[in-house]
This record gives sequence, structure tokens and C-alpha cells, in this order.
Amino acid sequence: MIMSLVIGAIAVSCSAVENTAAQDSSLPDSMNEFINWNLDHGVCGTWSEEGVTEAMWVGIPEGLKVKTTHTTWYDVPTQQLFNSHHMVTEDGRVISTGSNVMTWDSERNVVVAASSGFDMGKPYNGNSVLVGMTGDALSWEYTEMSQGQRTVYENVMTYTGMNTRTNSVKVKGGSGKAWISESTRENPCMEMLSDSGLAGTWERTLPDGNMLRQVVSWVADEHVLKYERSFKVKGGDWKSDSLFVWFWDPAHDHIATLYLDAHGTVIKGKVDSITRENGMVTIVASHEGSRFGGLTMSTQATQVITEKTITTSFQDMALDGIRHEMSWSETPQTVNRVD
Repeated sequence: MIMSLVIGAIAVSCSAVENTAAQDSSLPDSMNEFINWNLDHGVCGTWSEEGVTEAMWVGIPEGLKVKTTHTTWYDVPTQQLFNSHHMVTEDGRVISTGSNVMTWDSERNVVVAASSGFDMGKPYNGNSVLVGMTGDALSWEYTEMSQGQRTVYENVMTYTGMNTRTNSVKVKGGSGKAWISESTRENPCMEMLSDSGLAGTWERTLPDGNMLRQVVSWVADEHVLKYERSFKVKGGDWKSDSLFVWFWDPAHDHIATLYLDAHGTVIKGKVDSITRENGMVTIVASHEGSRFGGLTMSTQATQVITEKTITTSFQDMALDGIRHEMSWSETPQTVNRVD
């Protein structure tokens, strides 16, 4: 099945369109040019999509609701690009799984790929040749052998955004229209925090009349959660004093955090747990880094988020590993939603 090559060829219920290659299509002059095209488009990582299978592949029946996960990685020493796919039905059956490798054919000076796997438990294999490359699309010709049948496909994968792409597949020479699918890069940070209620503007008035404002928003195509805090002296103007970002760390498989402020503080952290109960979301995170001229600060912070408030408390605040009670660390601090 071509799915592991195109990194997104699962059927979805989209309007079919004709598979026509762009007129400005060309071919890369080297494997390095092809690899850089893919890296520039963010090909590496995990992509997923849901849809309904159609009568396109010899080994896959039509009409099944499925979710497919695609993983892509680049091996630097060999200059090879690898893909794998895993297609699962609603009841948990794995109906297609496989992988492929893309490399350079030095005799023909073209990018080629070899694919293999299992559709409904039966083996398939195939070979592809890159026939076109534009600013946002790759065009392939894919020949597959499955259950004794040989089929040639035309395939165009187009990046439609930083984290989205579409795939168009058509049997070469066939009268049917192209089969269009859509896939999205997985976004674990958003998936884990989308219902946390953190996004918005929050403020707190201090006893001396000074004010704190915390604006929390999704940035970087909603892959990073950004806290920007500002401080205003009574009667003065707002001044930004710190930045706090949350993002997914794929190397360690958790939400990581980074805090920076006007004093030169650099503190890294990770989310330990997220729980939901009685309309409240509780997030516990551990933090450690450099503050106050190079002192190591470490603590565990707990945020309790409701519809109208965020209350933050700190546990085991320490400097250079020694318990130290900061002026602001021993009493919970609450900010109120204003937007």
C-alpha cells in the first residue's frame, strides 16, 4: 500500500478532484536538495488523520472508518528518509501497516522509494519514482504488487500549511477521479492543554496598588503556549517583565517549559501531571534553572485553573539545593480572568 510512501494516503470523505501536476514542477538535482525540501516543510515527526476507506487499494476494503498514524524520520549518515504507517479501525483492528525508504538512484539521477507491508494481513510491496517537485508539492508514480495484482498510481502530496497537508491518489490511466485525503501533524501540547482554560488575560492588583497582568495565548501555529507577564506601577504604564512558554519535547515525551525574565533568569521545567475534577484543572510542574546571578533555583509549582481564576502555589522552593522561602513563594497567588 502506498500509504507509507506518501505519508498521508488514507481515504477521507472529501470531494474528489482531478490529480493534475503543477506546470512549474521540476526534479531535484541531488538527494540533498530533496531532503532539504522535506526538512523545510517539516516532514519529520508524527502525522495523523481519520476517514473512511474507499475502493482504491487492492488489499484494503472500502467503507471502513479508520485512523492512520504516519511517522517520518531522516537518517543523516545515509541521507535516507524513512516512513512508517499504522491504520486502525474503530474496533481496534490493524488493517494496514508498513514502511518505506527513499533514496537516490545514481544511474537515473532521480529519487526512488521502496515500500512493503501488510494489508489485511497479506503482504504487498511497491516501488516509486519522484516525477515532480514544486514549492509545496511532490509528485510520484507508484507501482504496487498486492495479492498477485499490479497497479500503477499517480500521487501528489501538497503541504497546505505549517502542520497540514493533503494527498491526492489516482490509478494511472483510470477513468476515476483522484482520492483526496488530509492529515495533520500531531500536537500533544495542544491536545493535553486545549481544555485547561489557561488561554486568556489574567490580572491581579497588589496591596500597594501596583498591578500584574498575564496574557496566555497559543502561538507558533498553536504548538506553543505562551505566558507573557507585565507589571504596572500605580499610575504608570504596563511593562513586560517575563516570558514563560510551554511546548512538547519529543525527545523526552513530555510538555516542557522555559521561563525567562528581565533579570536574566533562565529556568527550564516539565509538566508532571494534569488532572481534572469538579470543573477545575490542576497542573503540577517541576522547575530548575539559573536565577539571581547564577544561583540555582528549583521548585515544584501547582496551578489550579477555574473558569475565573488561576491560583499558583510553590512547593519546596530552594536555592542551590537548600530550602529557601522567597518573598512570594509561601503564599498562593491568584490572578483573575479579565478576558
